[in-house]
Amino acid sequence: MLRYLLAGLLALPVLLLTSAPRADAAELCNETSYIVEAAAAWAVEGGVAIEGWTRLRPGNCVTIADDVDLDSDQPIFYYAKSSIAYLGGVREWRGTVPLCVDESDFEVVANTRCSSLGMASRDFFIREGEDRERTVLVEPVDFGRRATTAGIQRLLQSAGYPSSTVDGLEGNTTRRAVSTFLRDAGLSSRPDNDALIDALEARALARNAASGLTVCNEADGDIAVAIGHQVGTIWQSRGWWRIHAGECARVLATRFETPTAFFYAERINTAGRRGLIDGSESFCVAPARFVAEGRRECAERGYVAANFRRITEPSDGGSRISLGEGDFRRP
Repeated sequence: MLRYLLAGLLALPVLLLTSAPRADAAELCNETSYIVEAAAAWAVEGGVAIEGWTRLRPGNCVTIADDVDLDSDQPIFYYAKSSIAYLGGVREWRGTVPLCVDESDFEVVANTRCSSLGMASRDFFIREGEDRERTVLVEPVDFGRRATTAGIQRLLQSAGYPSSTVDGLEGNTTRRAVSTFLRDAGLSSRPDNDALIDALEARALARNAASGLTVCNEADGDIAVAIGHQVGTIWQSRGWWRIHAGECARVLATRFETPTAFFYAERINTAGRRGLIDGSESFCVAPARFVAEGRRECAERGYVAANFRRITEPSDGGSRISLGEGDFRRP
């Protein structure tokens, strides 16, 4: 069985690419602890047909384009993102092929720039040949058959019912958290796993809808964003979120009552990267995706010190930042 690993955003999501014996199917499976929404694309006359969003609960699989007559050697492109219900921001499973997506469910044949269609651009990954028959989304922790339980545990955390850890093992702490949620939701008995996941997602969405840090890119090209905040008693910085021009991304879903988090960004172009100006708080960053604990001795630990800005005063638990060309150093 052919297996590859591709890092996702923040080195959290990963693609586990596997081959299955069936030659007449293109199956996408979710073995992460997140509910994911997936878009798929394939070449057609006049452009590329793109469809989204297909929702997959943890542990579920779906056949992609099962009503479309595709040649067995015709590649399929995928992009996937986590539900916005989760604390910590949206995770992505992506590649390097830019294709068009919309915010809500969509079907489109595109052969031009996404902005001209009023759509956003996302970087899809490609599956072709035998490798397209089965694609499994995973995290660095490969939950496998434990994905459903891990998904329930992560949703419990995001809905405000902490479980000790997200490990896919249903121990006493997880069972007690589920029981507390069922009582609060007015449910007399535990529903099946799919219904429980849906109910927990609804509770987490209601709780976290306005929370966190959203960054909007009003520059003329892509930017990369990093954040700095306290995790318990430890300062942590992490990045990067790549945000296309004209788009926004929720990079942190923690609820803020005061402006206690910081952000840094770099403008990306063919000549390199230009850093944010007017930052006053030092945190550690790295050129590639990173998570760094602590704010001191960056160089000694293999990082580079960068000056972050404080987020704006939160409203309803959230802060929104807009960055334009004037926020970055001149070439």
